[in-house]
Amino acid sequence: MGYAYYTLPDGRDAGYGVEAECDHPDCHERINRGLGYLCGEDPDGHRDPEEPGCGKYYCEQHSTAHECTNPACGVYSDDEELICGLAKGHELPHRDPIEEQDFGPDA
Repeated sequence: MGYAYYTLPDGRDAGYGVEAECDHPDCHERINRGLGYLCGEDPDGHRDPEEPGCGKYYCEQHSTAHECTNPACGVYSDDEELICGLAKGHELPHRDPIEEQDFGPDA
């Protein structure tokens, strides 16, 4: 799949080549539907249901200020070097997807 332009299963066009408005209902900020504006790692139809994020596209202001239906855990390790990127409410241990390292209880 290329990331400049593709069609999501719901029929919406997506990709960094697709200009759109922020998906927040009260915002008309112009963005693109690239991965940089996506809530989560993969767009709807291409992501695991256990993956955190809602699959919608938000401007910088609303990227962390929207009602995400599947937010990330966000717990930090004791030394604050790792952050859990699993979906909130997951089974332990926590996991930092960038460092690919487990931490916390049961690690």
